[in-house]
Amino acid sequence: MDETILHVDMNAFFAACHQAADPRLRGRPVLVSGDPESRHGIILTASYEARPYGVKTAMPTGEALRLCPQAVVVRPDFKLYSSYSRRVMAILSSYTPLVEQFSIDEAWLDVAGCEKLFGPPTAIAREIKRRIKEELNLTCSIGIAPTKILAKMASDLEKPDGLVLLTLADVPTRIWPLPVEALFGVGPQTAAALRSLGVRTIGQLAHYPRTSLKARFGVYGEYLAELAQGRDGSRVNPEGEGVKSVGNSITLPQDTVDPEEIETVLLALAEEVGARLRRRALAGRTVTVSIKTPDFRLYTRSATYPEPTCLTEAIYARARQIFHRHFAGRPVRLVGLAVSSLLPPGTPTQLDLFAGQEKNKRARLAQTVDRLRARFGEDVLVRARLLKGPRLPKK
Repeated sequence: MDETILHVDMNAFFAACHQAADPRLRGRPVLVSGDPESRHGIILTASYEARPYGVKTAMPTGEALRLCPQAVVVRPDFKLYSSYSRRVMAILSSYTPLVEQFSIDEAWLDVAGCEKLFGPPTAIAREIKRRIKEELNLTCSIGIAPTKILAKMASDLEKPDGLVLLTLADVPTRIWPLPVEALFGVGPQTAAALRSLGVRTIGQLAHYPRTSLKARFGVYGEYLAELAQGRDGSRVNPEGEGVKSVGNSITLPQDTVDPEEIETVLLALAEEVGARLRRRALAGRTVTVSIKTPDFRLYTRSATYPEPTCLTEAIYARARQIFHRHFAGRPVRLVGLAVSSLLPPGTPTQLDLFAGQEKNKRARLAQTVDRLRARFGEDVLVRARLLKGPRLPKK
């Protein structure tokens, strides 16, 4: 089996975006906090300059500043993150059409068949790292493997700025000694249940009796055992022909409950998803909102509407309605937004006799904004609510 799948994972992405956008922050410890003015906020991301002091994600801001008093605290800027994310994905897409974006700061690529153009997978990975560094002033870690899950785990082995090639023959020495919670798909609750069975490493999971795993976890137990062996049949699924949904997610502070902050995130996600739908001349009828709670449980709720849309405002309004109906008041760690029930290009739709003209105006406006951003950059037009940039401490 050839190692042709790459997993690209941006390093300390939120903090790195601020450092790339503001030269004053480069080389300095940067803390992205949900509430920079309050020492009771939570750290979303700490730059690598701050981490040697013991600062970690989800740590209270006051505690982080006690550990690293010279740190610069900035507020989250989801418009900035989305802008850099699109530029990263554009670089990745210049090497292969088989790019599957997994979150705002990571993606899989399948470079099989691209060797004649760009060289072997390791050469492609080095070129991607070079371009991301030179063009965006960001760093990433890349894993190369024969499967998606192994590639993702490989990208975690040497951070930051790592490049790891992992073959199936490497699994016993590099993957099996890792704790079982390091396996993709094993959350805290599953890890605790596995430890109760005496399974503490990925290697122990790989060799645990399948019948016992199935009895305890159902088919999911068998699936995890396959992953522990390095086997994964899933393919890189790009947003192209046959795509079933378009979505993205953003990780938040561990205990975020502020509805205004979550609505801002939903708007940033709607902006990203809407632009990607319009680039492919697609529209969707179903909107899905996902949240992950502090105990790492993932919840999703969907609603299907009579009229398909690709407009940011409509996607945001639907997502906001879903969130407040099902999740308001819950502490949130991650927010995801996806649009599905997609219509292919050219599919005729029924227009409302009275509202159709207004919707056509909005569609033309969205297309104009997309063209301006493509020509002059993402920041040429920014929604007022997303204008939340970094703030340096007052002297």
